[in-house]
Amino acid sequence: MVTKPGIITKTKKFVKDGWSNLITGLNAAATAKKRYTRHVIDHSITDQELESLYAEDGLAARVIDLLVDDMFREEWEYDFPTSDELKVKELTDHYKTVMESIGAYQKCAEAIKWARLYGGSLILIGVTDGKTPDKPLDPKNIKTFENLKVIDRTDVDFQNIEFQMDPLKPRYGLPEYYSIKVAIGQQHIQMETRVHYSRIIEIHGASLPNGATVFTAEQRYWGVSVLQRVEEHLRTLGSSLGSIDQLLQEMSVGKYKVKDLANLLATSEGKVMIQRRVELMDLTRSVFRSQYFDSEEDYTRDAVSFNGVPEVLYIIFMLISADTGYPITRLFGVSPAGMNATGESDMRNYYDTVRSKQTFQLQPILLRLVNIIAEWLGIEEPYIRFAPLQTMNEKEQAELNKLNADKDKIEADTYKVYVDMGVLEPYEVRFLKFGNTLDIIPVPKDFELPPVEPVSGDKSMEGDETG
Repeated sequence: MVTKPGIITKTKKFVKDGWSNLITGLNAAATAKKRYTRHVIDHSITDQELESLYAEDGLAARVIDLLVDDMFREEWEYDFPTSDELKVKELTDHYKTVMESIGAYQKCAEAIKWARLYGGSLILIGVTDGKTPDKPLDPKNIKTFENLKVIDRTDVDFQNIEFQMDPLKPRYGLPEYYSIKVAIGQQHIQMETRVHYSRIIEIHGASLPNGATVFTAEQRYWGVSVLQRVEEHLRTLGSSLGSIDQLLQEMSVGKYKVKDLANLLATSEGKVMIQRRVELMDLTRSVFRSQYFDSEEDYTRDAVSFNGVPEVLYIIFMLISADTGYPITRLFGVSPAGMNATGESDMRNYYDTVRSKQTFQLQPILLRLVNIIAEWLGIEEPYIRFAPLQTMNEKEQAELNKLNADKDKIEADTYKVYVDMGVLEPYEVRFLKFGNTLDIIPVPKDFELPPVEPVSGDKSMEGDETG
């Protein structure tokens, strides 16, 4: 390298650093096995396998159903801007009546379950509005709101979905029309006409990256089953339980030592003699609870040890729990392990997950339905609020009531001190504590309020001296 006089240059070198020990070979590229471990997709679960898992594997069905059941465990509330209680009750009754008539509770739960199982589902809004299914839904001209029809992904013809291809349109890249089958009795009948998107509510499964190359275009659009991520550990658990079942059948194995056994088995007479001898041993053991052997015979029994099996199964439980997001106490009913373990923090995190699912998946469905009902009936549209998932038992409620009572007593004592000191007047305490809420209490005719005297120093209630 040619450099100018008086200028010092440094040569940059590429240094490959990492957690490795060149002396012992620890984590070295040539010896570390984990460096050659790569994740590859085992296989995409077919629809037939998903149906089989849901129908025959109780744990797989619980993975699908449990979260949805918790989402619908507490009924949602209709929140209206008005403070008129009678009007709120009347409007709430209208929405509840329609929701119950179309089976919204059951149908929404079913649709979310099938989306979790198959990777996607649809809710077909069944109304009579004087238009064919390929025309936009007209809520103001609805004659009857008949039902909600749940359609899982397998009954949607993905190849014939018509997407909006005009980038200037608001639904660019989204479906405009669907081609679907409807379950009628035991048959799945293809609808003769395509269905406009305004009559459809889409529900997606576990999402995938748009650039995922190992999955089909249909899976990238809808998502995959939640069982796809847990299927490997479910298979591990199933094979482990099968091995344990086999060990239970061979838990205790008896071994007979017979002289010249190989020579005896070489002849038919010897085989019969050995069989009769074993039968006689079993018979005498069951009757006399003792064994009689020839001087050259011996009998031993080997027992299978199950030490460590519960610990291994618990590890598999934890892996499945991690895959699904369920606390192990909720999914398996197993008590939490470890010192001072109660599982309360796990359940709190799980309830946060349920609330997130309610907010981002269930709430848009319900808001879509109440929007249609509001335009149909011409009534005020509410907002949907979900009731708390965590409920207190009698002991916890009593403790909370006591804390609130103690708080009110301390606050009342503080106000009394202020009144005695002349800092506040009773009517001021009444307003600070209750505001105008006590005004609705009827006052007896013979009751007269004491005259209100101006507070010392409060010139706002005195006469205008300049007047």
